Amino acid sequence: MKRYIIITAIIFLTTATTWGQYVQFSQYYASPTFLAPSFTGAIENSRFTANWRDQWTKIPGTFTTYSVGFDKNVSKINSGFGFLVVRDQAGAGNLARTEFGVLYSWYGLINKLSELYIRPGIELKLTQRSVDIDKLIFPDQLLYSGDPQNHPTNQPYPEEPNKYNFDGTASLLLYNKKFWIGTTIDHLFHPSEYFYDQNYRAATKYSAFAGYRFQLKSGGYKSYSSIQDYLFISGYFRMQANNSQLDIGGYWDHQPLIVGLWARGVPMLNRYKDPNIDAIIVLVGYKIFSFTIGYSYDITVSPMLGRTGGSHEISIIYNFYSNLKSKRRDGPLPCPGI
Repeated sequence: MKRYIIITAIIFLTTATTWGQYVQFSQYYASPTFLAPSFTGAIENSRFTANWRDQWTKIPGTFTTYSVGFDKNVSKINSGFGFLVVRDQAGAGNLARTEFGVLYSWYGLINKLSELYIRPGIELKLTQRSVDIDKLIFPDQLLYSGDPQNHPTNQPYPEEPNKYNFDGTASLLLYNKKFWIGTTIDHLFHPSEYFYDQNYRAATKYSAFAGYRFQLKSGGYKSYSSIQDYLFISGYFRMQANNSQLDIGGYWDHQPLIVGLWARGVPMLNRYKDPNIDAIIVLVGYKIFSFTIGYSYDITVSPMLGRTGGSHEISIIYNFYSNLKSKRRDGPLPCPGI
């Protein structure tokens, strides 16, 4: 147990001077407004989302992430509005990051023939970073016999163990009935989120995502079944400072069942010129009435194989449908539901 408290202390010290602790979901289309504010209101009426992630379950203290969001389509003004709350907590020292964000997007038709839509979006958010430094064990405390936490450390306390900042995210999305492509820029205001170096600012985080939907089977008129089959192929790239990561995978949507398989971190290289392969992700989801529920498991394939216990993730989406005929002015997004 002490070993993992020390690991948390190391994480605390490195995140105080490096690119930091940032949230990552395997089911990123199950938290679409976290992926990009452009997805705000990209629905018929309104939507509630909830996500939970438990990363590296063999490590006591764990790394857990929660998010809750709500967004609504306001078709009269071609807009979407919403909010998003995200909390990430790492290890025994309660190293935590919480975001409270408000979101807006606008959409318009740019090519009638191909039914191509453009959708810019923005999020303004208040962030908080906090740590309980008394729960950590630093290397100099191990020089004493007995319980290390009963001995003092030379590690200075941060001036602000709770740091608040104002930040922003912007995104742009292009799509029609078959494909989508988008980009997101995070940390627009370069907040100072580090506990020791007050002049060190968060580096801008860039991400890009794209996908294509293949229709395998069409239900409905002149069909023996109303079930539709789709195959989604998608990729997600992000980069911050000297770090980059690429996810590639796909989904099979056989309503009401959804299954998926992803590889995280290939074929990109990290700054040490080694293959940056992190995990293979398996996913299963089910849609019942207005609910879509998803579960995924990250199988670690990095050098930490067998030491982490993998990662579990659960998502819940509830769509509020109107009894009236839909008045949305944009076409439906072809993205997978989870």
